[in-house]
Amino acid sequence: MIAIHNIVAASATVGLLGREGATLRKTVIPTFYYLVLTGIIGLIMIYGFHITDALMVSQQVR
Repeated sequence: MIAIHNIVAASATVGLLGREGATLRKTVIPTFYYLVLTGIIGLIMIYGFHITDALMVSQQVR
């Protein structure tokens, strides 16, 4: 969503050369939304359901 190379390629494809900054500014709010939502889901899984990965479990056993 915020990869500059992808924005430049998409802008060139649809004929919006030179307007990459405007496209990038329009994607900032959805990007933060997805980041916050993913973080909240991760926190719920870790602290609510006590779901961890194998590396964390092996460190807690010691």
